[in-house]
Amino acid sequence: MEIRTLFITYILWLLIVRFMTARGLGPFGSFARDLSGFMLGKGLGPAADLMEDKDGGAAKTWFAHGIFWFIIAATLSFLGMWTAYEPTALDSLSAIGYSPTEAQSIAAVHVVTAFGALSMVLMAGGFAVQSKLSNGRMANESTTALLAFVWSAVVGAGLILAHTDLIGTSLWFELPPIYYMLLSLLALPLFANHLLTMARSNSVVMIPQWFIVMGYAAFIWLGFQSMFLLGGENHTLSWLLVKVLFGGWLFSQALGIAHHVIPAKLGTPLWSRSLANLALLGTFLTFSPLGAEATVPEAGDFQRAVVAILLSLSLLPIIATVVNLTKTASGRAMESYGVKFTLVGTILLVPIALGSMFASVSAFGGGNELAHISSTFDMMAMWGVIGMIALGGVHLLFPEVSGRELFSSCKTKLTFWFATIGIIGFSSAQLIADYVNNSINAPDVVLALEDAGVSATGAGDVQIFAAMMFYGVALAGIFAAQNMLQGSFRGNLFSDAAPSVDSVPSQMDISGTTSIRSLLAAGAGADTILTVESGSSVGRISLADITPTEEPEEVEEVAETVEEQVEEEAVEIPANLSSLLKVELVNLANDLGISSKGTKAALIERINSVN
Repeated sequence: MEIRTLFITYILWLLIVRFMTARGLGPFGSFARDLSGFMLGKGLGPAADLMEDKDGGAAKTWFAHGIFWFIIAATLSFLGMWTAYEPTALDSLSAIGYSPTEAQSIAAVHVVTAFGALSMVLMAGGFAVQSKLSNGRMANESTTALLAFVWSAVVGAGLILAHTDLIGTSLWFELPPIYYMLLSLLALPLFANHLLTMARSNSVVMIPQWFIVMGYAAFIWLGFQSMFLLGGENHTLSWLLVKVLFGGWLFSQALGIAHHVIPAKLGTPLWSRSLANLALLGTFLTFSPLGAEATVPEAGDFQRAVVAILLSLSLLPIIATVVNLTKTASGRAMESYGVKFTLVGTILLVPIALGSMFASVSAFGGGNELAHISSTFDMMAMWGVIGMIALGGVHLLFPEVSGRELFSSCKTKLTFWFATIGIIGFSSAQLIADYVNNSINAPDVVLALEDAGVSATGAGDVQIFAAMMFYGVALAGIFAAQNMLQGSFRGNLFSDAAPSVDSVPSQMDISGTTSIRSLLAAGAGADTILTVESGSSVGRISLADITPTEEPEEVEEVAETVEEQVEEEAVEIPANLSSLLKVELVNLANDLGISSKGTKAALIERINSVN
């Protein structure tokens, strides 16, 4: 199967979803909304009543499950690094039947990290972002929360399957293809819930919402395409599936959260909407450099050239994202640890994407000379970029959907520093170990050392240091989970009202020009105070284009005329004027604005003429 055929089907599917979503599904829109609403609600029968349908309930449940898998995934990753240095470290666990092979350990780490920890946390953040930018809640909260338990059960089943002989050799897709098909089927109602929420909202669809919705479309395509692996090993398909998993799914969800939380928390619109659109289009129209471990042993020159070009072009949306988000923060990142998490992941994206791009180009039909660092770059992408942005979403969005602040600011600081130092320390040490081990294990070097009678042990001490540093990521997950759990019960209430995701900044600083759409995307509300710092000669926001202006004198004349007409219409003329006294007729004439002179008969005649 050719790479261009696969990629064309992927792009066509995304374009169809984009077009149909933007057009409201055309003549089928009403039917699709009604059917989706029924299937998400009453279609489940009694199961729909197992979870309470309250605002923010879905995101809160998914956050809880996601952080649970985050701890397990980080712990398994640490154990894998430790046993790479000391293979007999877990031999004592064989007494209880736990003695996985290296391939089984890797498969377990892949399924729990990609589909458990990061997917569930990012999906929870997506629900929170979608709710805030729509009607303050998802179209159906109870069913979405219920699906979190089902998704966790499937991930748990995948963890068990990874320790059996059912695993294959396809990197990141070691489990039977039917497993990923099942995950795609579970994603369908979540995808429909996002579309239904957007359809019921009267607001314009924002950039973060498009990242989230298109990411779900990519994930659904990924599950159905994985079924073609049943016909046997297909390196081209496996390579593209990994690229879609990293770029089209995980990275797009992370970008959707990042493009929302930074401007919303800091009360500043996105620095450039054009760069945001470039990031959106480029993420789905190019091959992501992330996921460098996937290989294609043989490929034609034309295919290699096209892939190299698209991998190089993928750096444009990545650079656009980094520039846009860092300029949006523009020196205010220290105001929130959640923003710090997000910016650290965003900044690390540049070196990780560059290294992954070179490794990916080498792995597609080339000599794969950088195979020794590709797995490390995959870990850096998962935990350093996507994981840090996911933790940023936890610290900024979970309090909003739970209605309470996180319990301890000290645990928040510990989470940030353990995660940041752990990622940077692991990355630096592991890359050093990879290069040293690759150099020492080279055939020419091994032969030369044997001739010289020298024994080289490699970079074992550096590897153990890398594993120790990564343990900080596991501790960061534990601290975050404690902070969330305690905050859910004992954290300070945002208000005495029910939990809501509609919190808006009380004040926003505006520099230069902006638009109402950008202000709404940044979380502005009706009571938000707008302060113009510079870029406006009159020091105010002009709304002159909304209604035509008039001179003050003309406005006053119009107002007086309207008042006179109202007064005239308010005067009632009795039916029998002849029975009134002359004094009463004079007062009535004055009220009507006519002459009150003359005899009684003359007054009656004038009043009747007015009537």
